[in-house]
Amino acid sequence: MDKLDAMRTFVRVTEAGNFSRTAAEFGVSPSYISKQMAYLEGELGVRLLQRTTRSINLTQAGEVYLTQCQQILEHISVAESNLTELKGTPSGRLRISFSSILGEKNTAACCTEFMALYPDIDLDILIDDRIVDLVEEGFDLCIRASTTMPDSSLIRKNIGEMVTHLLASKSYIEKYGEPLQPSDLVTHRFIGHTYVKNTVFTFKHDQGTDKVTIPKKVRVNSTYFVRQMVETGQGIAFLPAYFKNANPDLVTLLPHCYPSSIDISAVYPERAFTPVKTHKFIAFFQEWFQRHMEVC
Repeated sequence: MDKLDAMRTFVRVTEAGNFSRTAAEFGVSPSYISKQMAYLEGELGVRLLQRTTRSINLTQAGEVYLTQCQQILEHISVAESNLTELKGTPSGRLRISFSSILGEKNTAACCTEFMALYPDIDLDILIDDRIVDLVEEGFDLCIRASTTMPDSSLIRKNIGEMVTHLLASKSYIEKYGEPLQPSDLVTHRFIGHTYVKNTVFTFKHDQGTDKVTIPKKVRVNSTYFVRQMVETGQGIAFLPAYFKNANPDLVTLLPHCYPSSIDISAVYPERAFTPVKTHKFIAFFQEWFQRHMEVC
């Protein structure tokens, strides 16, 4: 068994706090993770972890060894990156969490184009609108649709803005009527995203600003689900403009009001060294987003 691999596993286990989560991330069984930890402890002659049915805690020796492992692995990453720069070909696994607001088709197109440019990089993709814990869950990078600033251990790079419209299908308008003023929305079937907590929405127009409290008929944690309900006439929702461009049956409500937008950003952990592959993807994604999404 390789000691360096066992060290990497040890660090991830302490970050994730869970053998099963670490195993799923590495694509191995929890029993294999357990064997790696037993091997490492046997080689060192000390216990590194105290396990219970609910938690994993570091021993005093484990705390000391963890710091040393992190430093060693960081130095190895720097050395590998320097070689990568010389070769000019970034490689290795890149784990990214994407917001669903980009759309699975767009996300797949983006990743396909990136892989064509960097064939030696392996992508591990999660599409999920929750705010993932990048360090605990082992992500290199997260593409977020949020104006919320990350905590002090994260770096946020602004990518651009995505225009949104309040949309409804023609069949919905035929059945429920079309709102003419923001105040009319209180009687409509609004579909909201679970992670958008506010119920008070601001509408700006040439005559001023209206703030309206809109009750949510449906709350769901998937942009795709929201889109499906709007397209089938089940309600109205704020959605990216590209959805309307792709479906002529969708109608922009309250067209006299200015469209809103969502900030798209790349978030990654702050560390002494950030892998070249992470920087390459951020630079690529910003250029790709400007070509394909900001024009919508």
